[in-house]
Amino acid sequence: MKTYQLKLTYPETLSVHHITSLVESVKGVRIQRLNIIGRGREFVGVLVVEAAGLLHYDSLVERLRSRQEVSLDEPEVVAL
Repeated sequence: MKTYQLKLTYPETLSVHHITSLVESVKGVRIQRLNIIGRGREFVGVLVVEAAGLLHYDSLVERLRSRQEVSLDEPEVVAL
């Protein structure tokens, strides 16, 4: 498994549980670490995930981008 890091921003109307459920719904992806900081009405965080392969990681990025409330900084494809 390879480790990838994503930087995300989402509004306070979404819960951390919603974000983690969304990530864990992708087969082959597991959350390794999640650091969240509240900034006013938004939460900014770093999500570190383990993915079985690049295809699983790409599926995760697609799923997160499909949620309009969640914005991703340009994800890096380089494994940690």
